[in-house]
Amino acid sequence: MISLKITSMIDDHFKITGSVHRFAFPLPVVFSIYFVCLSVNYHPIQRSDPNKEMKDSQPLKSFQGYYQFQEDTDTYLQISIRENNLILKQLWDGKEIVFARKSDLEFFNDEHSFPLTFSRDQNGSITRALAFDKDFWNKVPDYKPAVQKEIHLSAQQLKSFEGKYTFQFEKGENSFLQITASGDHIVLKQLWDNKEIQFVPKSDSEFFCKEQSFPLKFIRDKNGQVIQMLAFNRDLWEKVKE
Repeated sequence: MISLKITSMIDDHFKITGSVHRFAFPLPVVFSIYFVCLSVNYHPIQRSDPNKEMKDSQPLKSFQGYYQFQEDTDTYLQISIRENNLILKQLWDGKEIVFARKSDLEFFNDEHSFPLTFSRDQNGSITRALAFDKDFWNKVPDYKPAVQKEIHLSAQQLKSFEGKYTFQFEKGENSFLQITASGDHIVLKQLWDNKEIQFVPKSDSEFFCKEQSFPLKFIRDKNGQVIQMLAFNRDLWEKVKE
């Protein structure tokens, strides 16, 4: 499920044209003018203060906390510290990803080529994280897991969601999953790795996973037939026609 710096340089070019004039200044006067101009335009080299650089560095502990996905307010992740790295924990499936620091506000996971960049306010407090250069996660002061209430649907109602669904995570490459009714719930099977996840209904078209913060919403056409499934309030899967 889980773009940025544009640096521009402008060079000013000056072209001097015209006739060459000779001035008959006495030599001492010429040197006097030269040294006066040199002293006016002289700027001592500013050397960096290593103590100041350390003072301005963002403390690692300031990144800790919970972050809410901007496009789905029911989805959260947690940032913590382990040794000198940041640990990102996906609260919908418990997966942890380790990030090494690259600069004051930039971190990177080599295994997944996963960049993570933070923003801060004028007081230096971390306010947001940018994942994969496209997904914004807002830091929240207090995290409270959403309370989901399960309802009962008949076997016939559950069976209407069955079928194969397709989605392109990468353009031109179709991924498939299978939905099957089982007892009082449905089972989602990822056909690329055969992983299965159980979902229980919270309405006649919405489901959730008890173990993971993973919402599903089914969409019907005007005839009441299920034609699409929305996962994570973001990925729209098309039901494959049989």
